[in-house]
Amino acid sequence: MTSINGVSRVNVNVSERTVYVIYDSRITDAHVIRMTLLEAGYKNVREPMNVF
Repeated sequence: MTSINGVSRVNVNVSERTVYVIYDSRITDAHVIRMTLLEAGYKNVREPMNVF
């Protein structure tokens, strides 16, 4: 995930089966991240709420 330009942090919680991705929306977008996660085998990929 960090190989995607604009992704600055990835947090994987195996027990909760969640992945949190922090990225710069000026460089990449949620669609690119979503597709990467789906290709990696993750399911139920949802876009999080915006954090300001």
